[in-house]
Amino acid sequence: MKKALLILLLWHSAAWATTVRLETTLGNIDILMFENEAPGHVANFLNYVNDGDYDESIIHRSVPGFVIQGGGHYFNAQTGSLSNVPTDPAITNEPGVSNTRGTIAMAKVNNQPHSATSQFFFNLADNSNNLDNQNGGFTVFGEVVSGMDVVDLIASLQQFNFAYPVLNYVQNSNIQASNLIYVNKAFVLSETLSLNAALSGGWFNPATPGQGIYLEILPETGKMVMAWFAYDTELPQDQLDVILGDAGHRWFVADDFFDGNVFEGSIFLAQNGIFDANDAVSVTAVGTVRVEFESCSSALVTYEFTGTDISGSFPMSRLSTDNVALCETLSSMADPGVTP
Repeated sequence: MKKALLILLLWHSAAWATTVRLETTLGNIDILMFENEAPGHVANFLNYVNDGDYDESIIHRSVPGFVIQGGGHYFNAQTGSLSNVPTDPAITNEPGVSNTRGTIAMAKVNNQPHSATSQFFFNLADNSNNLDNQNGGFTVFGEVVSGMDVVDLIASLQQFNFAYPVLNYVQNSNIQASNLIYVNKAFVLSETLSLNAALSGGWFNPATPGQGIYLEILPETGKMVMAWFAYDTELPQDQLDVILGDAGHRWFVADDFFDGNVFEGSIFLAQNGIFDANDAVSVTAVGTVRVEFESCSSALVTYEFTGTDISGSFPMSRLSTDNVALCETLSSMADPGVTP
């Protein structure tokens, strides 16, 4: 018996809706779940996703201008035969949302409204006049929010035996694994930002303009380098001269590993450096810092200095938003998914 149904409810900002990613041969398809409109179908779909039942399955049906369908079969490359995705008991129909272009619905047995199990299909066009009424209505339980171009690309391929979409297939030859379109992996996207190089650059506390932090994110090593400027707790004397390269100039640095969307490390006080000179810089551990990235443009910094009563937290924002879109793309690409 397969494990009990599991609904993963994720929250991001005000509310994060569950999103499932299908990593296919031709690219990713991200599907927003309609948890309120079709809770039983969402739970059913997520159960197959979390059990890994869709991993290495194939897209086995393509009807141009109508639907592409998957979730039903695996292909055995050694025998050239198909096997079935293991199924749970059929679920109760929940019609309501229309079968418009870009939506996903569960397939059913003819003339059996409550027969949906594992197979799903994407609507390539507005099929509401047909599918909203046929066989008790086909239940829509989500919609494509990214990757509809991948869906369309799959639908544009030639069909083998008037069904399977195939790549580089030679007519009258045996079908090969390399010809088929696979769902390599299906998983629920995480609400957590994946740190990436596009987060590097200048950041600042909006409440204290001019006082900032420079970050360098190194994804290949899993490390972050942080330099913290303008941190005096009180203003210096008015008559104090500022001399470029003065030995008293100092700054904080942190260099450590990050985990998920969180960086934690020791704060080091660096001082005694002389501008454009080889003089040794002294570095002393003085506290700890934690940076939790809420998005590609906001983070929360929490700090504590050892042996003092100086501690606290403040929000941090990007100095420039030029790389926010790139950051969001890289984070999505690196999303490890939610562990069931």
